[in-house]
Amino acid sequence: MQPSSDSGSLRIYIVDDEWIIAETLATILNKGGFNSYPFHNSSQALVRAMDCPPDVLITDVMMPGMTGIELAIALRRAGHNCRILLFSGQSGALDLLCDARRRGYEFELLEKPLHPLQLLMRLRNMKRHPSPVGPTPPEESDSPPETGTGSIPAA
Repeated sequence: MQPSSDSGSLRIYIVDDEWIIAETLATILNKGGFNSYPFHNSSQALVRAMDCPPDVLITDVMMPGMTGIELAIALRRAGHNCRILLFSGQSGALDLLCDARRRGYEFELLEKPLHPLQLLMRLRNMKRHPSPVGPTPPEESDSPPETGTGSIPAA
């Protein structure tokens, strides 16, 4: 994964149908030195990503229309190798994540509420130690997803 701008900042897309969450996370990450862009639905983010792919996609799982997992899979199928962090406060997200894993896609899952400082540290670590992430063959990983906690409100 290469930084998106001359300053070396990662381009981060944040997708959540709750505008306050997307806008708040984008503001926090922008103040933390990243180039963050909020989107309020997966379709908007997908159209933008086809034109200008992110380095990191942070998306809610459970949204009307296209879910965050469907968005992540669409990006992988289009050949985009961005890091993908899914987040959710709903138990149904785990079922969708397990289904994606059975189909050969491996994504990280964070639990809402997100703690902004933990997210900033994780993204700074990604910036220092980039590693392209692509689809994982179904037989490689059945381990439970990594989770986090914090103070961005749960949906």
